[in-house]
Amino acid sequence: MNSKIHKILSGVALASSINVGAAELPKEVKWMQDAKWGISHHYLAGGTMDNAWYQITDYNEWNNYVNGFDVNDYADKAAKLGYRYVIFTITQNRGYLSTTSDIYDLHSPACPSKQIAPGCITQVNSNQADYTPTRDLVLDLALALKAKGIKLIAYLPSHLGDRWTGKKVKAPYPDWFINGFVSERAQTWGDNIAGWWFDGWYQADESQQELAANNDYPVADQLAKSVRSGNPNAVITISDGFEYSFIPNDPQSNYTQGEHNELPPIPKSGEVTTALGTKVQWHGFTYTSQEDPLFGGWGQVKRSLKYSNNEVANRVKDIARAGGVTTLDVAINPNGSWIVDRLVQIQTVGNTVGTTSDTTYSGLELVNDDDPRIQYSENGNWVRSEQTNTGEYKQDLHMTTVNGASFSYDFSGSSIVFATSKDINHGNVEVFLDGKSQGIYSIFDGNNYRQVQSIVFEKHDLAAGAHTLTVKKVSGDVMPVDVVLSTKAKKIYKAKSL
Repeated sequence: MNSKIHKILSGVALASSINVGAAELPKEVKWMQDAKWGISHHYLAGGTMDNAWYQITDYNEWNNYVNGFDVNDYADKAAKLGYRYVIFTITQNRGYLSTTSDIYDLHSPACPSKQIAPGCITQVNSNQADYTPTRDLVLDLALALKAKGIKLIAYLPSHLGDRWTGKKVKAPYPDWFINGFVSERAQTWGDNIAGWWFDGWYQADESQQELAANNDYPVADQLAKSVRSGNPNAVITISDGFEYSFIPNDPQSNYTQGEHNELPPIPKSGEVTTALGTKVQWHGFTYTSQEDPLFGGWGQVKRSLKYSNNEVANRVKDIARAGGVTTLDVAINPNGSWIVDRLVQIQTVGNTVGTTSDTTYSGLELVNDDDPRIQYSENGNWVRSEQTNTGEYKQDLHMTTVNGASFSYDFSGSSIVFATSKDINHGNVEVFLDGKSQGIYSIFDGNNYRQVQSIVFEKHDLAAGAHTLTVKKVSGDVMPVDVVLSTKAKKIYKAKSL
């Protein structure tokens, strides 16, 4: 960092040092303050080519997940949960995108070594790696959410050579990337994309961060120009590292990047006057999963929740009361399906903040597989696996390999949900309610990554009174039992303004 920036920002980098101004926020970020909170997904992301929590280095596997993401089901649930925007990764450092791009294809490098990316394939009539899927998932998701009144913000990191080629070549922010690629995507998406969260500005060399002679910020200025060629009202933040989470280090950001390893602090005000004299929206950004020692909690499917539901919900509410905005990073399965304990937590936030009165999931009790209310058949040779460390609820499972084996669960109320892992060696199960078959359901996933706490069956319109859920193994090597959710005594939530 050059000495001028360091001198300006020393002493104002911490949230407690924010200088609150009276002038209004830029008009394009007012919707964020009205939204109060949102979530993010580090989708199929994390780490370098050969070191990530999603070890997906195979083109076909990546493409299958991107194409299998059910955006309509996702949007339907989003509307019930109450968050008003989603920050979604275009990519994160390992080459593969969740969008199509001619510009990206044109500049892709050759495939890394087979040891690093054994499933990398080349483009037709080229020796360049094919890193773009056959579907523009970002746009499809944005359109499905837009129909529900929910916005999408695109997340994009700096493109370091050692991350996407496997070689120790540091080449941040080539012109084709910050100009051609970002402009191409922005113009394709238009105002269907509400904004951008750019990571890694600090990776640019000092001459790209600021030219002191004429007060230019080459990377920041070009990113903003590229973004606004597609949506003139896009919100933008450019991350300059944790030290500057709440004080933007560039003149283009209009909301703080807010990255934080704990629940964000409660701001003194939702408006921030930066050291560069611009007014921006106060925004905090943290993860909800427990930390992996190497990667932290961003996008962590395999880790349990870090905070209690009420702890998260009350902090988001307190930040919103001060005019701030919170983004909660939430893990989802590789196929885009929700993990059920996250469903419950996020809807609890929506209820508490007052952005939804729906209690489809927050009104349910999570009942773990070791709960004595779940009864296992004697013919199942059931085995309990503890400390799975793969993301199951409370990191444990009951499992059977015996076709015809079953479990049953007695409950009262109108709702029941059965969720478990889906994997390549799982098959079909049959679900019964009060002795009547509800049909055959698949718990198979043909890719290499298990879907955890994945909803197999749910029903929310049962008659009042006592019921029995029974699930029987039909096929496959294994039937795991993870968690059921059933109606609990409900607290009535009323959506109201803060």
